[in-house]
Amino acid sequence: MFVSWQVLCIATIVVVIIFKRWKLYLLSWQLPGPMAYLPIIGNGLTMMCDPKDMLTQILKITDSHSSPLRIWIGPKLVILVNDPDQLQTIMQSSKFTEKSFVYRFLEPFLGKGLFTSKGLKHKTERKLLQHMFGPKFLEGYSKLFQKHAQNLLQVMENNVGKEAFDVLHILHECAFKATMDIIVEHKNDDTIDYTVYPKLVRRFYHIFSQRILNFWMHWDLTYKLSRYFKEEQEMRDVVSKFSEVCKNRKLGETSERANSQTKLSEMPEKRETPSVVEMMFQMVEANPESLTEEEFIDHVVTFVATSQDTQSSAIAFTLMMMGIHKAIQNNVLEELYNVLGDSKELRLENINKLQYLEMCIKESLRLFPLGPFLPRDVVQSFNLGKWTIPVGCAVILGVYNVHRDPKHWEKPEEFYPEHFTQEAVAKRHPYAFLPFSNGPRRCIAQQYSYVNMKIVLANLLLNYEIECPFTMKNLKLTTDVSIRPIDGYMVNISKRVNL
Repeated sequence: MFVSWQVLCIATIVVVIIFKRWKLYLLSWQLPGPMAYLPIIGNGLTMMCDPKDMLTQILKITDSHSSPLRIWIGPKLVILVNDPDQLQTIMQSSKFTEKSFVYRFLEPFLGKGLFTSKGLKHKTERKLLQHMFGPKFLEGYSKLFQKHAQNLLQVMENNVGKEAFDVLHILHECAFKATMDIIVEHKNDDTIDYTVYPKLVRRFYHIFSQRILNFWMHWDLTYKLSRYFKEEQEMRDVVSKFSEVCKNRKLGETSERANSQTKLSEMPEKRETPSVVEMMFQMVEANPESLTEEEFIDHVVTFVATSQDTQSSAIAFTLMMMGIHKAIQNNVLEELYNVLGDSKELRLENINKLQYLEMCIKESLRLFPLGPFLPRDVVQSFNLGKWTIPVGCAVILGVYNVHRDPKHWEKPEEFYPEHFTQEAVAKRHPYAFLPFSNGPRRCIAQQYSYVNMKIVLANLLLNYEIECPFTMKNLKLTTDVSIRPIDGYMVNISKRVNL
């Protein structure tokens, strides 16, 4: 019996696919992981659930298998790693400086800034931008943080003595205004409506997470048929207007400084910190081969989008933990009184002494990491223990998993700031705590973020008693880009009387 040409064609295609992907299939058979029943969809249906159940679904898989484990998301082989030794191997390797292909889904909004760029471009631009978040500028930034924290207190007054409310949206607005002040020395004279930007950022992160989880939207052709694409187009218009604001500010501010003050390299120690727009445009002028004007705009947009959401979420979770654990809240308050004395002036030198408050922030970041699952693409084959990880698969770094692993944490499911005493940190694997990632892709604004979070929390705790309607047991979580409480970042506040 002769085999039809159609069958031969199909058989040939199958053989070619298997030949090109045999290393992926071989690794898949070697690693533990859930059964993939469908050849094209793989385990993709597991992730097609109610967004509220997403974290639960992921943990069902990861908690049932040792690291590294494999999962098929459509035709993509994904290796999830949550062992700190394996995490260290991956995060320190130059082979993993390239983020996953899914980060291109952020490019319509963030462009090719530091968060989405890769390879030599990322390395070069990171080196140029790093100094803006160093000690030289933190003093100036801290004064702006303090100004906006005081403004936040006035907004919070509207909720004193009332029912529990979601504090995140208020924190978003405050963070956004502070960020804009740092970026463009905000004077409230632009035509753009800045108030829409925080909501827009939150919505875009939701769209980003949906594109990742629904593999059929990985392809631009099918994504453009979805309702999300129309929203994305509207968001692009807002980003475009914001870019024009930055360019216009550059023209005014740079010429003004040039006429009245010295270059940044000659800046006296006590001089007021210049805007990010000005600093970046001076970088463009000094390094035209490394940083273009368009790339600068992408970095500014990235700075706005990433700083306001991540820091606000961390502050909101810390407030909730303070509300649930009153004794810890009182310990923080006692440290504030001891460090600040009668002045209550939050200077940078005082902020650095707030060690217990920093321990509380770190414990919040441990329980509720800003980046719970970090995807990377394998661009060169490498050895991970006894396994060879081939080109063509993806690796996900299970930050959430290692942050709650009882092998590394005394009380993994509890809010326990003593996890971050000097003694405890010295005994723990350095890659068991990854709040800002690590290695060549670690966040360049780590110290900047801690200073900001300390100032905002110190102001709030000095002026308000915080309560939270949840307990650790009934606080339900989900995940998109970050970890979030399903029922909101709910707190009650009342005026503190023992000032």
